[in-house]
Amino acid sequence: MGIHDSSRTRVAPVFGRLQCLDPSGRLWLQGLLELANTRNVPRPQAGTSRLRVAKWWPREARLAAPPGLLQWLLEHAEEPRNPKAWGRRPEVVANRRRLVDRDADTLAAALKSLQASRASPRAWYVLEGPSQPDVYLASDDAVIVVEGKRTEAAPATSTDWMSVRHQMLRHLDGAWEHRQGRQIYGLFIVEAEQGTSSAEASSAWQEAVELTVSQHVLNGSLPHRSTEERSQIAGALLGVTTWQALCDEFQMPREVLIPEVLDDRPPPGATRRKSGRTLGPAPQVDANGGQLGTPT
Repeated sequence: MGIHDSSRTRVAPVFGRLQCLDPSGRLWLQGLLELANTRNVPRPQAGTSRLRVAKWWPREARLAAPPGLLQWLLEHAEEPRNPKAWGRRPEVVANRRRLVDRDADTLAAALKSLQASRASPRAWYVLEGPSQPDVYLASDDAVIVVEGKRTEAAPATSTDWMSVRHQMLRHLDGAWEHRQGRQIYGLFIVEAEQGTSSAEASSAWQEAVELTVSQHVLNGSLPHRSTEERSQIAGALLGVTTWQALCDEFQMPREVLIPEVLDDRPPPGATRRKSGRTLGPAPQVDANGGQLGTPT
């Protein structure tokens, strides 16, 4: 956040340019996936259909936590890493403390409420909120989640209620819930190393990608998934590229990468991190924001 906020100084300018190049995505989606395929997994296929959803700052997508994870968290609740996660209201704090203490009646009530209807992210029995990738792209053939970084040296690796819950796996886990037979891909876009002429990602970021798909991290981040699902989700992570490499690949001047923003407040009417509609499944909109209908 702040004057170097990657959503405003990197994501929006770069993907805005790509959108201007071709709102359908057909001219750049495949190239984007191949550029980020640093893990050398099987060649990604963006397909030939046009983009139906294209979301980034200030209208980022929100991917609901999978119901299976929410159930697992209730059944394995441990004291949160952040004391604020207990909540503010006394009844919320009391219920969550009873969960951590393995009170059978509280757990039964929480599971019943969770299964009765689509749970509000603010409900006391919901221990993980929506995941919010910096870029969410979806066509009839593929769903792509992008985590963009500028100043950070590594991705987030935990949440309040989970000591191991890597950021990219959260995105892919959420997207997996409504893939509807489509290919799922995830990728990081980061800043090239300063002081070098290379446009490649640093070795530290390459190592962070490999750590994300290590067995320990997959088991810890996706405890509600089967072994096969974990393997498939791991295979969806392509790798990491840089903003500079992306500019060079699509012949964008690097000046499109904004040094800093002068006003770090959200624009009027913009969706803040803690509000807004959660995808799952998402209403379909075109790359210019026009709604196309709800997927079946």
